Amino acid sequence: MKATMQKVGKNTLYLAFDGEAMFIIDEKHGGVQQLMEKLLKTDRESFAAVCETAAMLAERGELARRYYGYDPQDFTEASVIMNIIQPAQIVDLKDAVIKAIELGFGREIEDGEKEIDLGLLELNEQKKTG
Repeated sequence: MKATMQKVGKNTLYLAFDGEAMFIIDEKHGGVQQLMEKLLKTDRESFAAVCETAAMLAERGELARRYYGYDPQDFTEASVIMNIIQPAQIVDLKDAVIKAIELGFGREIEDGEKEIDLGLLELNEQKKTG
């Protein structure tokens, strides 16, 4: 699983967007697109959305870290992020949240595997038989 790392105060957050995060965002914001629209604003609602989403993605990232055998770290609550983040860091945190979502939607292709164009494969099969 891919994640983005973001420092907020003394806390290092590993933001990971997984399937559960996608459903949490759907329930809370109506979908990723609606969340992105909120994040682009510069009002209190946007600030709350970025802090809450960062805390949730950090929790997902921490659970993944534990699964992969890393030493457990404490979860960082949204209220803590709201209380310790400096105004100049808000944009960086928004960028990290967006990057984590992009990474989560990205495909990973293992070495040795390659993408297959099924249409081209079918066309080549037709040429062989035709």
